[in-house]
Amino acid sequence: MSYNICMIDFLTNESWISPQIDFLLLLQNFRLQHSDIYSKIFLSITAVGEVWFPVLICSIYYWCFDSKKGMYLYTLVGFHFMFGQLLKIIAGVYRPWILCDKVQPVKEAMLHASGYSFPSGHSSMAASLFGGLAYIFRKKLFICFSFVFLILLIAFSRLWLCVHTPQDVIAGMLIGAVWVFFVKFLIDWAENNPKKRYMILLFIIDVFAFLALIYICYFNNLPLDYVDGKLLVNPTKAAHTSVVCYGISLGIINGAFLCRSFFHFDVKKYSIIQRIVIGIIGSIILFFMLRYPLEYCFSPERDLKPAFLLPFLMGFCLTAIYPFIFTKICKNEEV
Repeated sequence: MSYNICMIDFLTNESWISPQIDFLLLLQNFRLQHSDIYSKIFLSITAVGEVWFPVLICSIYYWCFDSKKGMYLYTLVGFHFMFGQLLKIIAGVYRPWILCDKVQPVKEAMLHASGYSFPSGHSSMAASLFGGLAYIFRKKLFICFSFVFLILLIAFSRLWLCVHTPQDVIAGMLIGAVWVFFVKFLIDWAENNPKKRYMILLFIIDVFAFLALIYICYFNNLPLDYVDGKLLVNPTKAAHTSVVCYGISLGIINGAFLCRSFFHFDVKKYSIIQRIVIGIIGSIILFFMLRYPLEYCFSPERDLKPAFLLPFLMGFCLTAIYPFIFTKICKNEEV
């Protein structure tokens, strides 16, 4: 029996999963008996944990407020994408409505819930990004607790929409919390010798990502289960999604670490007007990047090379090329 099958059997054991399904059915009954307004609210909340919003938050922080802390947030998001996708492929757990046909998820939420279920990507993203922001603002209790409350709201929204089980959500939050402190440790260690230690970290991360992608694309050994001739979850499509996520994550992390090591982008030395300009122009660039090229890459019909390289270049542009160009322009204006 393969490792994947063992993980699936463990995480979907009837005695373990049945109480969780019962809890989802309880929420579902409450949802179906009340106005759709609650579901619309939770759809809006859950959107905060999707790709575009976290990348935008990291970018604005990196470009406009504090480049070092922004790099920390970027790295959290990058780690979330890479390890989250790997864990989904390793676990190979189906969505709640596949595990039990009584579960009726909100249809709009299923658009971004087509792959495997464990762990919850939205919960992990929320715990990583907003957990990182909570850590940054830990001395300002109201702001800190507001971010923690947002994490819990996003996690609960995944249960309300019936697209994840409690184990998915709890695991996602725990994984995100681990990244908050582990990445902080790595950044602090690297800051003692940026030119050397960031390159060491980058080498380790890139080698890990390369090996993880080989496993995801060629050795995942996930089952192919059909119902009425329809494949429940396509491992090839899940692998394709992982390739895109790894591309943008590695682009972001490579760009941020190289930028920190060699030309030390520091937005604090620029004026408020300059920060506003870099934020506005960068947000427009980011909007078109996420709206068109990234959607193109996520299509499973695309070849794996452009599905990796285009998101990589997008991420690298956000954290290295765009700040480098801005720095050069500002220097020319000073002269």
